[in-house]
Amino acid sequence: MTPTDPCEQLPLVADRLREILISGCGFDAIYRHILAAPGKRLRATMVLSCASLLPSASAVPLRGCVDVACAIEMIHEASLVHDDICDGSLSRRDAPSVPAVFGVRTAAQAGFHLLGKALETLAQVLADHPEVFARLGEESGVTYFDRISDLSFGQLIETMPPAVDDVAMRRHYELVAGAKTGTLFRLACSYGGTAGGLDRNQLCALMRYADQLALAFQIMDDVRDIEGGPSLGKEAGGDLDRRVPTWPVIEWLGMRPGAHEMWLSRVTESVDLQADLVSSGATRAARAVAARAARNACRAINALPPSPAHERLRQLAVRVVSR
Repeated sequence: MTPTDPCEQLPLVADRLREILISGCGFDAIYRHILAAPGKRLRATMVLSCASLLPSASAVPLRGCVDVACAIEMIHEASLVHDDICDGSLSRRDAPSVPAVFGVRTAAQAGFHLLGKALETLAQVLADHPEVFARLGEESGVTYFDRISDLSFGQLIETMPPAVDDVAMRRHYELVAGAKTGTLFRLACSYGGTAGGLDRNQLCALMRYADQLALAFQIMDDVRDIEGGPSLGKEAGGDLDRRVPTWPVIEWLGMRPGAHEMWLSRVTESVDLQADLVSSGATRAARAVAARAARNACRAINALPPSPAHERLRQLAVRVVSR
């Protein structure tokens, strides 16, 4: 029997990713390394959920929806390889990062190859179902692959610190989160929703859901980077070491006298910043903002018909802020 719940369909994504990537292309060892620590497949779940939102059968058969989910996951994995190169990260998901194991040059080559395989996979689905995807790019307010460059835009502007002003820092953060995290969330929702036959208004609701979920997700990632813990999957405090103004830092700068001086001082150790951030209540305040964004994400899809897929999207928002 074909599974209908998006979570029950995730093993199909895992099997298909292995089928696509382990092909004797020269990067098999890297792809086995990546697939051995798959993460939670959040974006794949979003694709499959959005494709199943309407009570009627999906406009694209399950096999095609699985391939769309695989394409989004491959782009995500390629972006993580790129992030680890840029950040010099040695670990990812409780395992050595790709550049740490295979070297920066090989990791960069694999990242480009992985992105190419993603685009090939998605292009084949679009070619197989031209009538479903005939209006790609025509719906204003809906993100498709004409905005894929936003991923690198987010990486770029993250390295350009804003003025030390509360409003400017929050706006800068939202731009980065919307580009780095939100782009793939929106793509998962737009291609999944289009595959499921949703109309423009429904797709726009999914875009609002994706943006709010991305904000909640990114803030919680930042909180976990400061608080650490066994579920982090990498060393805590990396953003503090690089003096990245994450949301908990922005909260801390606004509530803690002398925080600006500590933040800007070259002699302040990251471990001291970490301790002060937690004790000040900044991470707690950041969690509250993430929870509000998750509630906004749920409200954005209230008009969509109730279904198991709709409930799965709601549960994703809850899970993001409870991890």
